[in-house]
Amino acid sequence: MKRWIIVLAGMMAALLVTVPVMAEEKAGASCPEQVVFPGKGKLGSVAFSPRIHREEGVSCILCHHTGTEDGKCSNCHDGKDPKVPNSQDAYHLLCKGCHKHKKIDNSCEFCHKPGT
Repeated sequence: MKRWIIVLAGMMAALLVTVPVMAEEKAGASCPEQVVFPGKGKLGSVAFSPRIHREEGVSCILCHHTGTEDGKCSNCHDGKDPKVPNSQDAYHLLCKGCHKHKKIDNSCEFCHKPGT
């Protein structure tokens, strides 16, 4: 019985990851090659590749969780609501958390390019 529960839980987890990606692909969602987030201070800007992340199986919905059409995270992540992290904190929580979980380089310099 326990084995079936584990198998079922694994299948559910796989569906939660796979179905949104399949739906995005079926809908023909565009996926830009690169998005640049302007940097503040000495760390520099971040050049982010949605395409590479999508190829690695990361669903667009992970970041675009509200379905904002214009793609501006700061529409909600503006620092006005203490329950919602500002854009920078949201990026760091999501990006660094995922990189740590997947054992990908989590250093500042991996994403931030000084002088840009």
